[in-house]
Amino acid sequence: MNFWSPPETIIANALCTVPADLHAQKDTDWISGAGIRPPIFLEGPTTDTNGNLFVVDVPYGRILKYTLTSESWSVIADWNGEPNGLAVRDDGMVVVADYKEGVLLCDPLTGNIIPLLLRRNLERFKGVNDLVVSSQGELYFTDQGQTGMTDQTGKVYRLHPNGKLDCLIENGASPNGLVLTPDEKCLYVAMTRENSVWRCPLHQDGGTSKVSKFFQSFGIAGPDGLTVDIEGNLFICHPTLVCIFVVDKHGLPVARIIPPEGHGTSVTNCIFGSTASDRRRLYFTDSTVGRICYVDWKHEGATPLRRTKTESMI
Repeated sequence: MNFWSPPETIIANALCTVPADLHAQKDTDWISGAGIRPPIFLEGPTTDTNGNLFVVDVPYGRILKYTLTSESWSVIADWNGEPNGLAVRDDGMVVVADYKEGVLLCDPLTGNIIPLLLRRNLERFKGVNDLVVSSQGELYFTDQGQTGMTDQTGKVYRLHPNGKLDCLIENGASPNGLVLTPDEKCLYVAMTRENSVWRCPLHQDGGTSKVSKFFQSFGIAGPDGLTVDIEGNLFICHPTLVCIFVVDKHGLPVARIIPPEGHGTSVTNCIFGSTASDRRRLYFTDSTVGRICYVDWKHEGATPLRRTKTESMI
């Protein structure tokens, strides 16, 4: 039961589209496994304080960069992987959630790919999907694989800067996107095949308890990527409903964001800008057409503000 009226619908703007001459021309394991060959499939947007927007091209194992000032695209890394999520560390390195390999690092200046965490003990991950870095340098990431309602063994991990690895969730129904609240006292995790978002309190002893279902939706698949603003509003990308649901910190509906003129195909991930001029700008991927869209929001994003604590960014 819902006693609230439908929230405001906001139509986004188109920012840019990956040009056709940058589409990959190679066969990969992802294509043979999925049985489809999209020209491109963007996910995992993240931003840095120099005005760069990074995204992955999932089926073709690439990271692309869009420079906001010059409005230009480039491919910065190309390897035999299946990247999904990205996050920028305080040292400028881009952390990559690679479904095929594990957790990797990418040097955005050289494109070099470096292993960070490929196994838990000796066991390979199911299929790492997304990640977020805390203000203390802790890396939270989801291990989704092919889990779902009939195989609720998806996991959520926290990797400490000293290499210690904690498993926070072991019974996830396809854990996907995740984000910390502005005060970093809770972690939101999208459970794609359960069509929900879980809210996980983070305790001083490092664990979590009384995890709750914070948001419930419907559709074939979703939610996917998540982000938050400084007021604690949660932005929930839903690929098959082709929109972003915005709810406040209590779960009440605030807005629904849709692609320009409603012509979108798969809204997968979102992120706020990191420069002084675009901290209120929410970017999101319209994946299967290789497009980046945006809305100018009323509050600044919370995640980029954490990243500006040091001067060691790119």
